[in-house]
Amino acid sequence: MRAGVVVPVHGWAPFLAEALDSVLAQDPAPAAVVVVDDGSREPVRLHPDHDTHCTLVRRDRRGGVAAARATGEAALPGDVELVAHCDADDAWRPGKLAAQLDALAARPHAAACFGSAEVVGPDGRPTGERWDDVPPGPFGLPALYERNPIPVSSSLVRRDALRAAGGYAGRFPDFAEDWDLWLRMVRRGETLLSVPRARIRYRRQPGGMTADVAALARAQLRLHTVHGDLVDRATRRRALLRDRRALVRDRVRQSVRRVL
Repeated sequence: MRAGVVVPVHGWAPFLAEALDSVLAQDPAPAAVVVVDDGSREPVRLHPDHDTHCTLVRRDRRGGVAAARATGEAALPGDVELVAHCDADDAWRPGKLAAQLDALAARPHAAACFGSAEVVGPDGRPTGERWDDVPPGPFGLPALYERNPIPVSSSLVRRDALRAAGGYAGRFPDFAEDWDLWLRMVRRGETLLSVPRARIRYRRQPGGMTADVAALARAQLRLHTVHGDLVDRATRRRALLRDRRALVRDRVRQSVRRVL
C-alpha cells in the first residue's frame, strides 16, 4: 500500500524542517509528501533538503486546517491509497509508518488507524503531560464521542474511506475538524484502530491552536450537538455539560485577567 502525507502550514513554521525530516526518514518512506501553504502572508519556502522530496502547494487565501488538508489530499498522486497527516510543529518517531502499514495489512477492513503521542514543549523536551492512552485494537463509540484521544499527526486513513465519509467537509475549519471526521467515519460503520507503537511527538506551544481554550470549547460544544444522535441521552448530556463548564471557566479567567 502506498501512503501519502499531508502537512498543512500557515505563517512562520519554525518546526517544519523537523517535521519533514521525521516523515522522510520513515522506513518504508512515504510515496509522496505534500506541504500546503494555507495562504501565509509570506509564502512558505522549503529547505533544499526537502524541496526535491516534497510537493509544495499554496492556497491563495487561508481556508483553515480542514481546507488545507483537503487541498493536500487532492494533490496526492492518484495511486496513493493511504493518507497520513503530520502538523508542521509535530514529528513522527522512527517506525511509526511501518507499524501502521502492518496494522492495516492485518485488518484490511479497518478504515484508519492512529498512534500515541508524547507531549513536548517548544524546546522539544517532554512537558510531563499525558496524552490519553488507548489500548491496541478497535476504538469507537461511545468513548470517541466523549473525548478525542486521536493525535491527528499520528493518523493514517484509507483514501477511499476518507472520501466516502465526505472528506474534510469544512464544518469545523480550525478546531475539532479531525474529530468531526472520525465521528463521520464511525457513523458510516467504519472501524478505527489504535496502534500505540506508532508514536509521534506532539508539540505544545504558546499561541498554538489548542491554547485557545474558549474557541476549542465552542467547537467541541458544536460537535457534540451535531453528533449527539450517535450516543445515548446521558452520554450526550454529560459531554455538553463539560463543554459549557469549560466555557464558563474561561470567561472567569478572562474576567480575572482584566481586573488584574
